Amino acid sequence: MPFMTWTGALRLAIDINVLVADILSAGKGLRNTAASALVEAVRTGTCPAGPIQLVTSLPIIENYANVLVRRLGYDAADADEKAWILQQYALAGPMPGYPYLSVGSGYIPFETEEGLRQSIANHLGRPEADKLFHEIQDDRYVLETALAGRADILATADLAGFTKGPAIQFERNDVLLFPFAEHTLVIATPRFVVYWLSQGIAPNAQFIADNPKDFARRS
Repeated sequence: MPFMTWTGALRLAIDINVLVADILSAGKGLRNTAASALVEAVRTGTCPAGPIQLVTSLPIIENYANVLVRRLGYDAADADEKAWILQQYALAGPMPGYPYLSVGSGYIPFETEEGLRQSIANHLGRPEADKLFHEIQDDRYVLETALAGRADILATADLAGFTKGPAIQFERNDVLLFPFAEHTLVIATPRFVVYWLSQGIAPNAQFIADNPKDFARRS
């Protein structure tokens, strides 16, 4: 019998790359993927382990629409319609709320603004320069959203993009912790999140702290 390690609803933020992976897998006729399981969980507000509340924001919705246009060839109207479904999911969840708008929080996934500028400068003139800039911005908005919305977990296919600043890394490469104020966010791969939720366990910061043998910190 599954057991729940949280009360109320698990607050889950989803990176744009997970949303895109769901679309790509659906296009191939694949529905039994970790990305699709997470999208289905926030669509229905539940998973085999219990209630799930999507934490999202206006920047995520707008950037998601932008990604659909520049990466997947959507026209602007279809992209907007697809992206704004996230607001419907957030409002229909067990702890309904409008998408967040974090203003002036200024977090970027680099320790300093100079780090961001240097990284972009190092890639100037390369074909992937524009792609790099957008992915840096996407990571920024996603992390700001998760922190502002006090998400328990942020699911992302690009864990390496968040291993900056105060991030706490483990010997395993599918999860890390991001302490912020009095809250600690778990950032993990979709497969990690889906595996534990399917076991009836919320893989939040408390769960990780309670299982130090399974989550040895990287020295």
